[in-house]
Amino acid sequence: MSFMKNIITWFSTYQEKMKKRTLRIHRNIEAARLRRARRKRGLAYTYCKNCGTKLKGMYCHRCGQYALDIYQPFWKYIQQYFENVYQFDTKVWQTLWLMFTRPGFLTREFNAGKINSYVHPFRLYMFVSVLFFTFFFMVAEEETDKALTTFRSSKITSGLVEKLNEGSFPQDTAVYVYNGRGLIAALENRGVEHADSLISVTRLFTSLELDWVAMPRILLDTCCTKQYPTGSELDEIRQIQDLLAADSLQAGEEYGVDLIPGMTIYNENQLTAEKIEACMKFQADSLKGELTPVYRWSQRAEESDALRENSLAAYMIGQLSKWTPLYMMFLLPLFAWLLKKAYRKKHMPYMWHFAHAVHLNTLFLILLPLPLAYALTAFDWQTLSLAPGVDIAFGLFAIAVFAYMLWSLHTVYRDGWIRTFLKTLLVIVIFTVLSFLFAGIAIVSLLMEVSKQV
Repeated sequence: MSFMKNIITWFSTYQEKMKKRTLRIHRNIEAARLRRARRKRGLAYTYCKNCGTKLKGMYCHRCGQYALDIYQPFWKYIQQYFENVYQFDTKVWQTLWLMFTRPGFLTREFNAGKINSYVHPFRLYMFVSVLFFTFFFMVAEEETDKALTTFRSSKITSGLVEKLNEGSFPQDTAVYVYNGRGLIAALENRGVEHADSLISVTRLFTSLELDWVAMPRILLDTCCTKQYPTGSELDEIRQIQDLLAADSLQAGEEYGVDLIPGMTIYNENQLTAEKIEACMKFQADSLKGELTPVYRWSQRAEESDALRENSLAAYMIGQLSKWTPLYMMFLLPLFAWLLKKAYRKKHMPYMWHFAHAVHLNTLFLILLPLPLAYALTAFDWQTLSLAPGVDIAFGLFAIAVFAYMLWSLHTVYRDGWIRTFLKTLLVIVIFTVLSFLFAGIAIVSLLMEVSKQV
């Protein structure tokens, strides 16, 4: 009996020791956490540097100045900028996680007044929209340049591209071509492999963009058009022919611009042997009184036309990058107004609906790059068409957005699923029609403005 009593006593004592040990460990962990917090958020000084008031926290309760440590590392300034301006500290990951996993929860928390626990809805939207539109228009500018080059190379068909990639073609034809270097870029954009090895280009006259080009015969027959220089081009060529008639001009040697009178019209630093040989051929072709034929590889090979197209494209992209973010912000109060009308019997303040609209549009901007990136990678520059499956990707994106909005409206407004489904469908249809209507008006205005630039 005494033995059992001793065991029970020992076991009770052991339990008490374990409880005290566990409590001591928890206290040590909490003390370490507090020390880390004080090191991270501790005041660098006791009195406010601005007004001299004794500080009771990170902000002065009299003037509101932040207790900034001017001796801290540079990376902490960057961290504090995002924390103070966007509130992007550890709260951003919690906010994004809840936005994706619990639709409508952040709106309910905001409407309940729990604002400081998460990133403010409008700050999150502004940050996401800045990132989205910055990268979107950077990619749009690059893809527009590709599209313009492709439009200028309309004679480079997909069948020609397949032949060039499958077979081996020698450089058996040498002719004069306007903007021969652009032909290489156009072939690469259309999908021709090793286009720079198919064509060799020697720039003759920078002012005319005239090149001596060696290429396969199949390229000359399919995508080049013969024509003759006229007007000012002909006058300049005749001047060049007169210069090339000088006895001191010999092929196989290099001549500086300063050694040949009048050679400044070339706007070249040096006249190489290859250029002299090509120019002599140009002169020999014209000895019989016939003009030397010059070829164009596209319908618009003139530099002025290309510059005009590029400037108009840059102007349109600039206008779109300027007004599209403002247009998206204009849609926010419109979307919130539709939500208020759809749930007018809930008697909720307009700001509650606006916060909900901001959360939904933020998620839309986060998810939109997924189908856009797929569409960009699936675009066929040879046929200027989208590959199969892009419509499915955008269809899945639309279904995902609709399902998220359905769940979010059900969480925020607490209606039944059937009623929520009908209201979600109605709001999306009306919002889509109005947004496309306003976008059409804006695009027509932009096109009218562009037409004035032509």
